Amino acid sequence: MDLKIIYICSSLLLLVSCSSSGDNVKPGTPETPEVAGENLFIMHCAACHGDDGKLGASGAKDLTASRLGDAALTKIITEGKNGMPPMKELLGNNENIQLVINHVKKLRH
Repeated sequence: MDLKIIYICSSLLLLVSCSSSGDNVKPGTPETPEVAGENLFIMHCAACHGDDGKLGASGAKDLTASRLGDAALTKIITEGKNGMPPMKELLGNNENIQLVINHVKKLRH
């Protein structure tokens, strides 16, 4: 029971912090796929992962060290994992999920 409460509180905290992290969104017209992916990442992921992917807030993984493929990244983004809630609803569609995946892969060393 305590684990459920911790998970729910962590998820709510993540959602609140992610929804307010769009201050660093890069303006640009027209928006290229690279900029779109970065903007989506900043708006929905950077609160925990950091703009550079290394923050690790709330147990978030260091994305610069990740070697997961597209299928594994899609599954984690879509379904969530551990303290990370599913992001499918926030990202809206598979195209946006792929834009975020492409940006995450650019963060790797």
